Amino acid sequence: MGNTSSSNGTLSIILDSPQTPNASFVAGRTLSGSVFAKATSNVNAVRIDAYITGKERTRVRYTETTTYRDGNGNTRTRHHTRYRHAERSICRVNVNLGQVDNAQAGAQFRFPFRIELPPDLPSSMYIMRNGGYSKIDYKFKAHVGGHHKVELLFNVMSAPLSMQPVPNLVPPIVRDVQSCCCFNMGTITMGARIANTRIGRGETAIIDFACKNQSRQRILSVTVEIKQEVNWSAGYHREYSTNVLARRLFNRTERWGEMSKEEAKAKAQSRKNNTDSHRDRNQQALQIIHKAIFDGENRVLLNVPTSALQTYHGALVQVGHQMKIKITFDGMCIDHPTITVPIYLGTPTSYGAQIASPQPSIPVATAIATPSAPPMGVTPSPSAPPLPSEAEIDLTAPSAPPAEWAAAVTSVPVVVGQADVVVGGKAEDFDGEGGAAHASAFVPVAEVVPSLGNLINEIKFAVSPSDTVRKRLDDKKWSPVFNAMTPMDYSSVIKAVAIEFDQPDIAALIAPAVRGGNFTHEYVIAALRVVSDWLRSPTIAKILPFCKDLHSNVGKIKGELTDWERVCTERDFEQALAINGQESLA
Repeated sequence: MGNTSSSNGTLSIILDSPQTPNASFVAGRTLSGSVFAKATSNVNAVRIDAYITGKERTRVRYTETTTYRDGNGNTRTRHHTRYRHAERSICRVNVNLGQVDNAQAGAQFRFPFRIELPPDLPSSMYIMRNGGYSKIDYKFKAHVGGHHKVELLFNVMSAPLSMQPVPNLVPPIVRDVQSCCCFNMGTITMGARIANTRIGRGETAIIDFACKNQSRQRILSVTVEIKQEVNWSAGYHREYSTNVLARRLFNRTERWGEMSKEEAKAKAQSRKNNTDSHRDRNQQALQIIHKAIFDGENRVLLNVPTSALQTYHGALVQVGHQMKIKITFDGMCIDHPTITVPIYLGTPTSYGAQIASPQPSIPVATAIATPSAPPMGVTPSPSAPPLPSEAEIDLTAPSAPPAEWAAAVTSVPVVVGQADVVVGGKAEDFDGEGGAAHASAFVPVAEVVPSLGNLINEIKFAVSPSDTVRKRLDDKKWSPVFNAMTPMDYSSVIKAVAIEFDQPDIAALIAPAVRGGNFTHEYVIAALRVVSDWLRSPTIAKILPFCKDLHSNVGKIKGELTDWERVCTERDFEQALAINGQESLA
């Protein structure tokens, strides 16, 4: 970015101001603005083009060690600091803004545009560590006749999270409390409930916790924290950054009190004999924990800072978040039981209602460049992309331009839909600081031959796995891949989704297409065996309605579930059986 000048003309990019707290454009909404051009000499005809790029960019600093022999024959070592860079295209869209013909010197032209951004774009980000960095950035670039490009950096905010919460109820679990790794000091029973594991940055997480101390160790504290970990790579070199975003203490309750020597002795004896009293005591502890969690008697509200990054899993950049509840005991060499729950941070759900359309012609930034070929009467773009059927785009006439461009002749607005945006690209890495030359290169996504292996590879490295799967489901050339999908293939596709939160959605997307719609209990069981424990109940809820042989094989599916999961999914089975019965009657 920056300003350059010549005697032939000027280009200026002005983006309409987005109505968001951090002046970011929201994924799934429109990016609008205008490109202004001014002729400083008479010109015949020239074309105005623009394009948007979104990229992952990384740099990793590393040390290279070489050995050599000095004049005396001794072996010496040299250490050299090196940098490895990498980048990968997230999205790209080309825009033909129009053409100007037979322009007189001093003529001004305005080329308005509205571009619908893909809904699954990740938020802009930037983080540094050890001389390296990891970032996601977006640029709007324009040029005249292919010369002297001008570019403008702009921020993108990921689409608001779904209003449907994704709770995580951690079932009551029993952990041994050991000292010096071998001396058993008793047990502790604990459980937790997170009201929603999809949390907006700047919003509040609600956590309920309860525990029953059946050991002789005193509990000092119970903390809950949100941890962020960023990993990035360039070639074979890697870097990472971790930090705690938020931390709170739970209030002490009477159940935290340690057992007396006599109580511990009696418990140990009943446990050894495996008596009814031992089993009853454990069952009672589970019931107490369950009741305490749902009563909300020990609840913590944890504020997620707005500075937190979005959870993201790209080819070069991965951002993960987890919530960790830790019980700290008094004493040395004591195990500290923990509960770890993955969470997803993104744009708050409330932004979906609050974000208004961009306000035209309020410049948030301006970049000016001068093309070598003199730009500039206005000929509208010969084939402006059509307005997408589902896009909510306001096509009212552009408002008055800034004062310095008041005399500009305004062309017909160019509208670009999501279908014209190329999403994804190949990752490339290179040495040294000269990344600028590489950064301008765009490697398009090659045509992919329909196969299960290629589908899995696409999902692994996709900007949006769900978008990738939808495109393949809509492509008839890929129908044989889904028709031939076995239960093992189905589980492999689900496992390829890097962000666990998306796995139930992918499972539900593919289910109706498997074997021409003949989705059976074998596929349900295969999905249960591949997802994480905390996702088994949500996965059941999403894919059970598609199961064609549910009535005759419901026992086999329930046989894969724990007692706790059977309780949690009881209503899901009832609803799916009702749906399955109605389809059978039809």
